[in-house]
Formats: sequence, structure tokens, C-alpha cells
Amino acid sequence: MADAAARRASLNTPGNRKESEMGKARAIFMLVAVSLLTACASTKSDPRAVSSLSGVEMYERLCASCHGIQGHGDGPVAPLIKGWVPDLTRLAARDGGEFPTEDVRRTIDGRFERPAHGPRDMPVWGWEFYTSTVTNDAEERARVNQTINRLVEYLQSIQRE
Repeated sequence: MADAAARRASLNTPGNRKESEMGKARAIFMLVAVSLLTACASTKSDPRAVSSLSGVEMYERLCASCHGIQGHGDGPVAPLIKGWVPDLTRLAARDGGEFPTEDVRRTIDGRFERPAHGPRDMPVWGWEFYTSTVTNDAEERARVNQTINRLVEYLQSIQRE
């Protein structure tokens, strides 16, 4: 019994408590990350589900896990990304003060690659939003474009200097 009490006392040192707290924090972080990735993956099952969302709702559901709630590139999944997660509130500032609407649209839908910046870790939302089972392809493309436009408009609205 004395040995058990001594073992508990040695485990209750400040260093061991700190390691335990860090382990708990890591576990919570991983749980949040997996939950957010699962939420992003749920879009795949029903691409039309995002069609009725506003730009801010789409951003919160699809982008905030990496780019952060405020768009600063500090989302809970950002540390798991191989490269740099950009601050989306500074897109205009990085482009000479003018929001690069078409580049942003093309980045979201997958038509704009930046090979100099390494591999693309961001999902190609143009394909994720598209439903190939629709018989009217032009109508489906228009729906996807409108969906992406709402997200682009939201990103434009959060720009800062």
C-alpha cells in the first residue's frame, strides 16, 4: 500500500501533470480535427447541400477548419497541412489592393494551380459541388458557379488592409 501511495505521489509532480495536460490537449485537438475533416467530407455525399447556403455558411462549413473562423489561416486543421495556409483576409492586400476575384474563383473550383507553392492540399470544390447525375449539364455548371460566387463574395467582404 505504501508503494502505491509513493507511485501516485511521484506521478503527481509538476512535470508529469504538464505532460498529462499536453496529452489531453493533443487528444482534444485530434478529435476536433477529425470532426472537422468529417464535416468537410460530408459535402461529398450530397453536393447540392451547399447550394442553399450563404457564403458565410459555406465558409464556416468548408473552409474554417483550415483557414480559421476569421480567415487568418489559423484553423484547427492548419497545423496538419504540409504547407502554409493563407490568411484569406489579406488576399487583396497581397494583390496590390485589389481583390483577385477571378483567381480566387479559379482556386476554389480547381482551375488555378500554384505549382511554385507545392502540392494542392485544398479540396477542388468545383468537383465537390458538381452532381454528375443531373441530365442538364449546363444547368448544373451554372448552379456550381453560383455556389462558388457566393463564397467568393464572402471572401471579398472580409478583406482588410
